[in-house]
Amino acid sequence: MKKIFSITFVILTFWATAQEENHGTIKVQKKGNVYAVLFDNVNNRLIGKDNYGNILDSAVVSFNLMLTIQGIAYEEKIVGTTLSKTMQNRITRIDKGTTLFFTEIKVKEKNGKTIDWPKFNVKIGSSFETEEQN
Repeated sequence: MKKIFSITFVILTFWATAQEENHGTIKVQKKGNVYAVLFDNVNNRLIGKDNYGNILDSAVVSFNLMLTIQGIAYEEKIVGTTLSKTMQNRITRIDKGTTLFFTEIKVKEKNGKTIDWPKFNVKIGSSFETEEQN
């Protein structure tokens, strides 16, 4: 009986010690190269995403934006990540759907090298938002 009690005590001691070792462990996310470039329609900016899923706010260096609103074409050369206030006001007033065309995108990787990113487009507007929900 004394032997069973001492074995149980030793097992419980090891189990309690093992539980305390993992307490307070912090996971550090790795940062990788740019994997995707996305349009953030809430903050009206282009952002990068690395292959680990981290958002890279300053990955985009510059880009061109082209769109047509009610038959009038607009084009803007942007240095940085965020659209100008004028362009933000234009796209917030869009009732019908329109497409934003992003071209000449320059992206800075974590090693400091600037690369050209392929052009892409994004559909915005209330008619596209209702299509996605259905």
